[in-house]
Amino acid sequence: MKMTKAFKNTLLTLSFLVLIEKNVSFTDAPPYKSGVVYEYLYTLDILLEPASGSGILRSGFGIEALIQIHSLWRNSTNKLDQLIQIQFQDIKVLKNVNREDNQYILEDSSVEGLLGQDTVIQLRKPVLFQSVLGKIVRMFGANENNGTVLNLKRGLVSMFQFQQHSGSIIENDVSGKCSVTYAVSQNQVLKLKNLQSCENPAFGHTSANKVFGVNWQGIIKSVYSVENSLIKSVVSEETHVISLNLQSTVGSKITSRQQLELLTTHTGAAEFSGPHFEETLTALQGSYIPIDLNAGPLKKKPCTNCPSVTDYMKTLRKKRLEMYNVSTVKNFLKMVRLLREAEKKEIIHLLRKAEDSVIPFIIDAAAAAQTTASLGALTSYLKFTDEKQSPLLKKFLYACAFSSHPTKDLLNTLTNVLKGEITEKEIQEIAIIALGGVLGKMCAMDLCKLQEVELAKNLILERLKNTDEVSEIKTHLLALKSALLPETIPLFLQYTEKPSTVSAIALSALQRFPSVYIDNKVKDQMRRIFHQREKSFGETVRLAAADILLNNIPQHVDIRNIILAIGKEGPEVSKYLASKIQSILHSDHVAKNVILQVLEDPMLNNYNHLSRIGSSSTYSGYFTATKDMVSPYHLDFLFSENGFLRQINSNLFTHSHGNQMHSLQVSIEAKGLQSFFGGDTEEEEEEEAMAGMSAMLFNVQLRPVVFFQGYSDLMEKFWTATGEPENILKGTILIIDHLQAISLQSGLQTLIEFQGAISIDISGSIEISLLSQESKSTVTNRGAMVIGSRTQIDASFIQAVVETKVEATNAFIFGNTVNFSQFPVLYCLQLKKESFPYRESFLVYESFADGKNFTLQKGRKFSVQGGEASLNQDNSKMCKKLLGDTNTMA
Repeated sequence: MKMTKAFKNTLLTLSFLVLIEKNVSFTDAPPYKSGVVYEYLYTLDILLEPASGSGILRSGFGIEALIQIHSLWRNSTNKLDQLIQIQFQDIKVLKNVNREDNQYILEDSSVEGLLGQDTVIQLRKPVLFQSVLGKIVRMFGANENNGTVLNLKRGLVSMFQFQQHSGSIIENDVSGKCSVTYAVSQNQVLKLKNLQSCENPAFGHTSANKVFGVNWQGIIKSVYSVENSLIKSVVSEETHVISLNLQSTVGSKITSRQQLELLTTHTGAAEFSGPHFEETLTALQGSYIPIDLNAGPLKKKPCTNCPSVTDYMKTLRKKRLEMYNVSTVKNFLKMVRLLREAEKKEIIHLLRKAEDSVIPFIIDAAAAAQTTASLGALTSYLKFTDEKQSPLLKKFLYACAFSSHPTKDLLNTLTNVLKGEITEKEIQEIAIIALGGVLGKMCAMDLCKLQEVELAKNLILERLKNTDEVSEIKTHLLALKSALLPETIPLFLQYTEKPSTVSAIALSALQRFPSVYIDNKVKDQMRRIFHQREKSFGETVRLAAADILLNNIPQHVDIRNIILAIGKEGPEVSKYLASKIQSILHSDHVAKNVILQVLEDPMLNNYNHLSRIGSSSTYSGYFTATKDMVSPYHLDFLFSENGFLRQINSNLFTHSHGNQMHSLQVSIEAKGLQSFFGGDTEEEEEEEAMAGMSAMLFNVQLRPVVFFQGYSDLMEKFWTATGEPENILKGTILIIDHLQAISLQSGLQTLIEFQGAISIDISGSIEISLLSQESKSTVTNRGAMVIGSRTQIDASFIQAVVETKVEATNAFIFGNTVNFSQFPVLYCLQLKKESFPYRESFLVYESFADGKNFTLQKGRKFSVQGGEASLNQDNSKMCKKLLGDTNTMA
C-alpha cells in the first residue's frame, strides 16, 4: 500500500535521527530490578469527530489509572529474559470534550457506575508478559470473558515493547503484526508504526469499485524517554482519518493519546530465577493461560434494539416508496441492514405476504444484503419459468449485477440460474450480462483465481464459442465487456472482423481497457479496420477503431495517417475526425502533444484537413468538479453521408483520487431512416430502419433497448405511441458498502461503516415526426442519493459514535433534436442538470454502562444550482434557432 504523507514525513525525521545517533546511554542491564515495584501514571484520551474536523462535534472520553509493574522471574542464562507482572490500579474516567455543563454525562458518577462493577474488577486483575531484549514474546492472564478489558490490557502491555537500537523490524502487538521503525538518540527512542503494513485476521468488506471506496490514513508515533533501559515516560499519539473517496467530508477522524510516566518505586517481592518460568506461573495465585497479544478479529454485534424485518415492513406500508426520493433510499438502507440479520424463512414469508408494489423494493434490498439467507429466499421465491414474474426477474438480475462487492454465494446464484431453465430469451440475456458484471467486480477484488469465478467465466466463453446466432453472440460479448478481463482481448479482436452489429460491440469493449493492455497487436488491428486495408468496414466501426488509436498513447505515424485520411473521407466522417482532433487540442488529452508535433507540418495543418463541412461533431468538457472528484463528459454526434442521424455516443466518467469509473455510457443508434424523409437511399439501400439504445451504468452493462426494428414496427409504434419513454433501469442500488475495524494502540477497537445507495430511474425515448421532418431523442437520469458513515468505539462499557451523512436528489437530461427539412441538417445537443437540494448532517452519541447518554446533531442544507452545459457556439446558435432562446443556455 502507499505510504501516507504524514508517514513519509515522520520517516524522514527518523532517518535524520538515525544519522545523528551517538552517545546513547542505553545499557544491556535488565530494565526492571528484582524486589522493586515500579508505579506509573497511565492516561488515555480518545476523540471521535467528523472527517471535516470542524471541532464543533466531538465524542470521546479519557481514562486515568495507576499502573504497578514488577519482575516475577528472570532467566538464569539470559538476564534480559524476564516475566513481568502489570496491573491497573485506581482507575478513573475523565471528560476530555469541551461542552456546556448540562451536556456532560461523566459528572457525579462513580467509576463502577460508569464502567460497571464487573468491568472494574476484571481491569484490576494482573496480566503477565515475557520480555526478551525489549520484545514481547508471550502474554498470560486470567480467562477473561470481557473482550474490551482484555484488549485494554493488551494495549498497555504493548507500550512496554521497544528497541534500543535504530532500524526497522516486524513486531507483534495489539495492532497486529506490523513493520516498526526505530530511531535512537541520546535518552530518547522514536518509534513509528506503519499501519498499512499490519497483518490481521480478515474482517469486513469494501466496494469493488474504488471510486466508491474509502481512503484510510493512519499513523502511530511513540516517544520513549529511557534511562539505563528503564522507561521513564512514553507518549504515544495515534491518528486515523477515514473518508469517502467521492466526498471527503463523509467519514471520521479518530485521535488517541496514551501517556505513561514513572512516578515512584518501592520494595516488593523478590523475583524467581531459573531457566524456565513455568514453575513461577504454577506458584502464582490464580490460573494464568496464554493470551494472544493481538487484539484479534472483531465480530460485528447484531442490533439489539432494531425491529424485525417483518415489523419494519408494516411501517413501510404507510409510506409511499417513490423512486428518486431520499426517504425511499433511507428505508432501503435500513431494510438492507435488517435483512442481513434475517433468516431465510422470514424473508420468504415477507415476499409472499408483501403487496405487489413493495415486492420490487424487497428484491432490491435482499439482493444487496447478499447473505446466504437472502439469496436463498430470492431464488426460492422467484421462478424463471414464470413469465408473469418477468419484471421481478429483471429486477433481481440487475440488482445482482450492481452488487457493490459480490460474494461467492451471489456468483453461484447467478451461475445456477443460467444452468437452469429460463423461459424468456430477454431474461436469459440479462442473466448472462449480469454474470459478466459480477465477474468483473470479483476480479477487481483479486478473486479471479477462485474456482467459482473460473467456472462462471468458462460458462460464458463456452456458450459464446458454441453459438452462431448473432443475438447470442452480441449478448455474450456484452457480458465480457462488463467483465473487462484482459485475457479476453484476443477474443474481442477476433470479433472485430465480424458484421458491424457484432464488431461494434467488440470495439466498444476494447475502448474500455486501460492503455497498458492496448498493445501493438491491438493497434495493428485498429489500423487495418480504420484504413480498410483488407476489407471494408462501416463508418461507426472505423471511427471506433480511430478512437482507440487516439486514446491509447498514440504514435506519431497514427496521428499523421488519421489527419491525412480526413482529406479523403466523405463529408461526415471527415467532419467528425476533424472535430475530434480539435476537441483533443483544447483539452489535456494524452494525444495532444503528439498532434501538435504532427501539425507542425504545413501539409497537414491546413484548411483542407482541419476545416470540414458537415453536421457530425464531438464535444467534451467537465460536468462536475469538486476537490475530491471530477466528471468529464464526451459526446459524439455522427450523421450518415446523406445527412441523416446515425449515432450519438455520450460518455460520463468519474475520476477520484487516482481511480476512474465509467459512470454512464449511452449510445443511441439510428439507421435506414432516409426513405421516410425522401432522402437518397442508394448508399444504404440494404439497411433496415432501426433505432435503439445501449447503456452502461457504473461500469455495468445493461441490456440494449430497441425502439423499433423495421418499417412495420416503426409505423405501428408511430400510430400507437403513448409518448411515454422506454424504461432502461429503475430501482435502488447499494453502491457503497464498507465495513472496517481498527485496533487502536490502546487496545480499544473501532468499527467503521460506510453505506450509500442511489434510487435511480433511467429512461430513453426517440420520436420521429414525418410531418415536421424532425427527430428527438432524450435520455433522462433521475436519482436520489444517501451516503452515510458511522464510527463507533466498540467497548463493553461505553458506546461512543460519530455519524456523517449526505443526502441529495438530482436529474440530468441528455437530449438532441434534429431537423431534416433542409441540408445541411439543423441539430441541437443539450446536456442539462437540474437544480437540486443537498443536505449534510453530523451526529455524536455517547452512552455508558450506567445508562447515561448524550446526543448532539448539527447540519446544513443548501441548493446546488443546475444549468445546461454550453457545448460550443455553433451548437448554441442552432439550439436557439430550433428551440428558441428560453430552452437553451447562451
